[in-house]
Amino acid sequence: MTTSSPLTESYFHKVSQALSDAGAHRPTLVVDKKHLDHNLESLMRIINQGFDYRIVAKSLPSVPMLEYIMRRSGSQRLMSFHLPFLLHVAEHLPTAEILLGKPMPVESVRQFYQWHKQQQDSLFKPQQQLQWLVDSNDRLQQYRALAEELNIVLNINLEIDIGLHRGGFDNADEFSQALKTLKSSDYIQLSGLMGYEAHISKIPALMGGHKKAFKDAMATYQGYVNQIVTEFGEQILADLTLNTGGSSTYPLYDSPDSMKGLINEIATASALVKPTDFDVFTLDHHIPAAFIATPVLKIVHDPEFPGAKGLSKLLHKVGLLPRKACFIYGGNWLAKPCYPFEAKRSNILGHSSNQEMYELHKDNPIAMDDFMFFRPTQSEAVFLQFGEIAIYDDGKIIDWWPVFEQERPSAEKNTIKKSPEISPR
Repeated sequence: MTTSSPLTESYFHKVSQALSDAGAHRPTLVVDKKHLDHNLESLMRIINQGFDYRIVAKSLPSVPMLEYIMRRSGSQRLMSFHLPFLLHVAEHLPTAEILLGKPMPVESVRQFYQWHKQQQDSLFKPQQQLQWLVDSNDRLQQYRALAEELNIVLNINLEIDIGLHRGGFDNADEFSQALKTLKSSDYIQLSGLMGYEAHISKIPALMGGHKKAFKDAMATYQGYVNQIVTEFGEQILADLTLNTGGSSTYPLYDSPDSMKGLINEIATASALVKPTDFDVFTLDHHIPAAFIATPVLKIVHDPEFPGAKGLSKLLHKVGLLPRKACFIYGGNWLAKPCYPFEAKRSNILGHSSNQEMYELHKDNPIAMDDFMFFRPTQSEAVFLQFGEIAIYDDGKIIDWWPVFEQERPSAEKNTIKKSPEISPR
């Protein structure tokens, strides 16, 4: 199903007015609540066919936003990728059940438990609510040694390579060794598998296309599950997190042969705001929900190359230089201009994070203090650059949602020594 674009000139005028009414005359990250809801409803149509939903927190790095998605989806499951954010979520969303989305250095794991020990009456219980991702036998041995040292039990989710080739267990012998290590230890226990398959939607038809890639990935996943059953018995499957999925692939699980009896959990989040990196055929039914809005500071007619007035005039005449351009408040973001529709970054002065220059159609009426809009290419980094997120709904900014804190954990801070030669100012 393809959804027609609601991103009309009228739409951007309404968002501009809402930002002006809210006093947001600076670069601002805007999330459209209705668009977010539309995308979430599309996702839940797949999830409700028999999967659990894990929300990828790095893609929506805001506690109020996560609370909103958790409430609407009925899921308490999060995926975390960064130690400071793991601490932030454990503190502010203590009922969440968290799976690490990438393997952490063992010293990061140590820092988490040092931090958690310092928390007074923490409601977050790692032994019940936290799964660490392990990608190799070497890392598994590190984690076992740490668990024995701290006298704790670590829940271990094993990362398996099901075709992406970004790491994880990729052969039966090494995986079997990991299972035997887990079975023999009282300090580490198997909690599940994670097989990420973002490659599926990108496989060209010449190589079999996404349908063959999907089938191959699920067959590989099934092979690892079969090894678990051989080692632990089939009864263990009822307690395991068998995770897969991503923003560009979750719609592929809406089919009779999607291995619903194998996979029990799908993870995604970027699809809910649809940055430009997710303008893919599998998400044609999703609507962009996140924008950067920034004021136009200056309008320039017949812009010139510095020190090349004569050459610039010639280039204007032959159409190789624009007749109109603007300088915006900020710039150089991981983002692409989306309004005015024909705007594009100018090559005259190159990138600028202070006042970036954009070419405009000569008849475009945009003026000083009007807003220019961009679509982020991704959400995980871009959302953290603008302070509070403006939540837009039905012609108004209805709320401001703070983003994650990025403070270093206290255990990490304590390793940094101040230089005695430097005096405070």
